[in-house]
Amino acid sequence: MIHRSNSQTRTTILLFTLLSLISMAVTLPTNFLANASVFSTSERQSDHQRNLKNDANKHREDHHGAVHVEGASHAPTTIGRPTIRVDRGDISTLDLTLGIGSTEGMPKAPFKFEKEDTTGTNPKIKVIDANGVKWNVKFDEEVHAEIAASRIVWAFGYNVEESYYVSSAQVSGVTGLGRAKKFVGANGAITNAMFEKRPDNIARRKNDWSWSSNPFSGTKELSGLILLNVLVNNWDAKQTNNGVLGIFDKNGGVNEWYTVCDWGGTFGKYGSVFSHSKWTPRDFEKESYIEGVSGNTLKLHYKGKMSASHSVPLEHARWFAGLANQLTDDQIRQAFKASGASETEIASFSNKIRERLNELKKATGQ
Repeated sequence: MIHRSNSQTRTTILLFTLLSLISMAVTLPTNFLANASVFSTSERQSDHQRNLKNDANKHREDHHGAVHVEGASHAPTTIGRPTIRVDRGDISTLDLTLGIGSTEGMPKAPFKFEKEDTTGTNPKIKVIDANGVKWNVKFDEEVHAEIAASRIVWAFGYNVEESYYVSSAQVSGVTGLGRAKKFVGANGAITNAMFEKRPDNIARRKNDWSWSSNPFSGTKELSGLILLNVLVNNWDAKQTNNGVLGIFDKNGGVNEWYTVCDWGGTFGKYGSVFSHSKWTPRDFEKESYIEGVSGNTLKLHYKGKMSASHSVPLEHARWFAGLANQLTDDQIRQAFKASGASETEIASFSNKIRERLNELKKATGQ
């Protein structure tokens, strides 16, 4: 019988453990090493870009490259290039009736109920149309505001979600509604709704983006988006309403579109949770746009949830004013008409937007 001291035993155990670890390292799978290199590279990226990459990696692991984003099966599985704006050319030639949408892309009846959407503060349901396309259907006071604002924002080159005003429709199979119940008739009839598309070729990233820390900080393009939020009095421009959408470009590449995904809190007045308003002509008419110029900075009149600076470089404001000068009165009216607004609302809101753009033109000397 061989007798070992305690110290000899501990030494033997340590040597055995070390040999086991070395053996495991030699046989590590290649995908582990590849992921290790990704993580070391991501340490040099911004926190938000790293989160997007991890999100995409999770999607790839879920099902052999299929993206599981609200049932999406044709969406990008890789992270692309951060994008916030595209040049649409001569703005005066754009059709703001459809905006980012098209006649072919409009919702097609009949509609089948999928479930109620309980996110956010406004009543919504999810439906599937005759072509199998999924839609978020929003009701109540934000319907007109969101559609009109999105048309104007799109004209300036920024990304918006595809949406349409539907005056009336019928949805089959509706059941178990909560807050949306009063907006859906017993036979599934709905009126005055916004249909917002949820296409299967767009990846809805899980992480929102911050106004103060993003790939476009300090650029004229971000200043332009700030100017647009103030233009329409978007007091609800909080970070959680900012999303990143992974979208294929025409060449098959992927763009990560930094998008304001909710324009419902617009065309009213600023104020507290009890006093602010949406889609109220008399309130919107009383608000100003520009507070003045101080040195090389344009100060904006804003009292909402947007955490971005409420002033922009004068140089950036001049660039934006140059774009705004291309927008015609007819196009502004198109945006509001597309939202289902009444003639009185169209006239009031359109005149105020033109007044604000003239205010900007004067302040910037454009």
